[in-house]
Amino acid sequence: MSLRLEGSVGLVTGAGQGIGRGVARVLAREGCDVWVNDLDAARAQLVVDEIAGAGGKAHAAPGSVLEQGWLDRLVAEIVSTSGHLDILVNNAVAPSVNVPFAQSRPEDWEQDLGVGLRGYLLVTRAVINHMLERDHGRIISISSSAGKVGSPNLAAYSAAKGAIIAFTKALARELAGTGVRVNTVAPGAANTPMQDRLTEEFKAHMRSTIPLGRYAEPEELGEMVAFLASDAADYITGQTFSVDGGRTMQ
Repeated sequence: MSLRLEGSVGLVTGAGQGIGRGVARVLAREGCDVWVNDLDAARAQLVVDEIAGAGGKAHAAPGSVLEQGWLDRLVAEIVSTSGHLDILVNNAVAPSVNVPFAQSRPEDWEQDLGVGLRGYLLVTRAVINHMLERDHGRIISISSSAGKVGSPNLAAYSAAKGAIIAFTKALARELAGTGVRVNTVAPGAANTPMQDRLTEEFKAHMRSTIPLGRYAEPEELGEMVAFLASDAADYITGQTFSVDGGRTMQ
């Protein structure tokens, strides 16, 4: 089976930076026609330009994953322009409020439970009927090691990431008789702009908990996504793959 993705069309949400950018770049490198979604139009276009500069094919898709009407129009545009949609990578995330749960406010939780959970459901809902009509699709959601083991001071974030894992399992069972496979990738710490908000002391502590001794590069997460999107993973569904340097090994 080939790991190459020539002829496939993918949508990556939150792909203007960080893990999403790394995923989009790897998918394009493997031959996928990538639609780069981000709330920030300039960031999305920058990634498109990077992909085009490397010889790949990409389109900017700026917009909010919380707007169902826009998502439906986006899917129609993708199908009209690229012919079909094979791969969805749910990745969009909003900045989390890092405080003890007892000090958190309900409005703080909306960042994680909105974009980080409801957004995943809305985007999946927008693409699923097209995939079912073609009896072909790959849905890959980016969760986190926090969704498996929890992260102190990030209770809502951990809850959202754990819910993504459960959503993946439920949807995979629903779609098991179709050609649509559903899986999750759970990163640990990665070298992304989100790390800029952390102190060097905290980052050093995090590295000390990772057996491989370093943070992941976004493209290393992209490699796992590309594998799950390829024909080589045809017998895999409903699974969560930890790509975290061994931090959550069992």
